Amino acid sequence: MERRNIGRSYSPRKSLCALFVVMVAACGGGGGGEPNQTSAQSVPSGSAGSTSGGGSQARAAAAAIDTADILGEADANTPFAQQSGYNGQVIGQFPDAQDIPENGIHYSSLSNGETLRLGKVLDPWNPNSKVFAFQLGPNDPTTSGSKRSEFEFPPNVQNGKTYWIAFSVNVQDWGSLSSGDDALFGTQVHSGDSSKGFSPSFSFAVYGGPNGGRTFQVFRTSNTSGTSQTMVKYPDIPIKFGQWMDLVIKLRHATNNTGLLQIWMDGQQIVDYTGPIGFNTPGYRDYAKFGYYNWSSFDSSRKVLLRAPVLVQDPTGSKYSADALRAFVQQSQ
Repeated sequence: MERRNIGRSYSPRKSLCALFVVMVAACGGGGGGEPNQTSAQSVPSGSAGSTSGGGSQARAAAAAIDTADILGEADANTPFAQQSGYNGQVIGQFPDAQDIPENGIHYSSLSNGETLRLGKVLDPWNPNSKVFAFQLGPNDPTTSGSKRSEFEFPPNVQNGKTYWIAFSVNVQDWGSLSSGDDALFGTQVHSGDSSKGFSPSFSFAVYGGPNGGRTFQVFRTSNTSGTSQTMVKYPDIPIKFGQWMDLVIKLRHATNNTGLLQIWMDGQQIVDYTGPIGFNTPGYRDYAKFGYYNWSSFDSSRKVLLRAPVLVQDPTGSKYSADALRAFVQQSQ
């Protein structure tokens, strides 16, 4: 996969002056501030992510998902050398999937005694299966201007088309976080046009301070013209530390009321929105990222585990269901 010039620099506080922000009390509309992150990739090229072996095909069959609709995926039970279509980003490195060492990318020892920053570990709930691990330390080198441990999928997301994103995430307990300790975990979808400096169309954000980083908030962003953004913040949801949380997202970018964002957590819908979402950037396709990203200053190590991140196109807009995507992820267990 072609390496992109990824200039990530979230600064949510600085960007608020240019935003119209509304607060919501339930699924639907919302408001607040959100990290501002940029990246670069222009249109089309890029094939869908793929893995070798029968694991993903078997999961797709079990979940009734056509393999032709899978635009990107990563499988922790398939050797990195047999995977393609995404890259890693950590400690200043941007290896393509097949170039990530099977024992992972390591750096200096953390307070927990671990050196792994991006790679695989045994599933703490199933020692017969592997999961992806994304880990950072407060003194790690920056990657494109901030500290991050992430996978990036190719730019496959087009306005007006419907997509599903699904994965399981297990956040290792990071204690109580102080004010100003801000991060994203799980997944985000970003504009392919880096010149505008847009925030993700949606993300899962964690803030230190009053809630001590013990909750997360869904953010969504829309841009209809120029570089102005409307950001919406949803109510806090407790993080189930040390437990697997299944997250399924149905997404359709649009600058009008045909846009869509629906999110399910452990089978329960937590966001149900129709209206503008995403970016007005003709000639560019958007892309998904997975892992952990902290654009602030922090003083303790962070570790997030992921199972079976996948991006699926839905050619009719109703071909798949949240239950089918959740079943696909659970087949990896």
